[in-house]
Amino acid sequence: MKEIIRFEEVAKIYDKKPVVNITELIINKREIYGLIGPNGAGKSTIMKMICGLQEASSGQVSIQGQPFSHKNRRKIVSQIGSLIEAPSYYEHLTGFENMKIVSQLKKLTIEEANSALEEVGLGKHKDKKIKHYSLGMKQRLGVAMALIGRPPIIILDEPTNGLDPQAKEEIRHLIRDLPDKYDATVMVSSHALDEIERMVSQIGIIGHGEMLYQGTIEDFKRHQSRAILMKTSDNQLAASLLSMPNAIITDNILKFSYVNDQIIADYLKRLITANIEVYRIYEEHKSLEELFIEFTHDLTLTGGE
Repeated sequence: MKEIIRFEEVAKIYDKKPVVNITELIINKREIYGLIGPNGAGKSTIMKMICGLQEASSGQVSIQGQPFSHKNRRKIVSQIGSLIEAPSYYEHLTGFENMKIVSQLKKLTIEEANSALEEVGLGKHKDKKIKHYSLGMKQRLGVAMALIGRPPIIILDEPTNGLDPQAKEEIRHLIRDLPDKYDATVMVSSHALDEIERMVSQIGIIGHGEMLYQGTIEDFKRHQSRAILMKTSDNQLAASLLSMPNAIITDNILKFSYVNDQIIADYLKRLITANIEVYRIYEEHKSLEELFIEFTHDLTLTGGE
């Protein structure tokens, strides 16, 4: 699988303090990569380095196999569409006039500006001045600026910020379609992790500037959500019989650490032999947001943006 974005031993230092220190970060072609972490973790800094807005203090950032340098920066940046932090626009101009400026800067056509506005649902509002746009409409305009020209790499920082529920779903649907529709690779960040869970194929969890996890949401859940829940006719006796000193009994449910299928089968045989009825047994499932809070709990006690 072709690598589109790679960080190797990348550090970014502000005032002699490292804010990003990543051994390796890899994003492959046509992935939708969700970058998540507590406030102050370094997410925006990573996105700015990818977009050429900031230089790494050390290490190498490569885009489509090309290491960033002063010589090729302009060429690399031309392949990237981005919305980082708050979108920038001229309040006294219309949505279309703002997009026309962007199209001229990127040497694109008026048709491509109109197409991007239609993609984000602003076609009917393109002649309205920005000062009369709602927060959600302004956010849509920022997404349109990132999508214009259908760049192969798209970086979106909090793309659904300020949108109502229906508009959020429309933008989520748009983002999910980008790999097929644009043949694009996407990095997206959001504080609403339920949205990340609905959009991305891979996640990277960052804390204090370091990459703590990279992989699929499914693998993250599998490794973090490691508990079995069981309801029996006598939970206390069941825990004692099965030698579960760390088991927790709450709400008439016996909760214990994850074990494999063979051990579960053995547990059931022993309980049935002891005339303890087993009413139900299942693996605990938590949302990405719940697992993320648990995973980064210690980080949020010592960090802050």
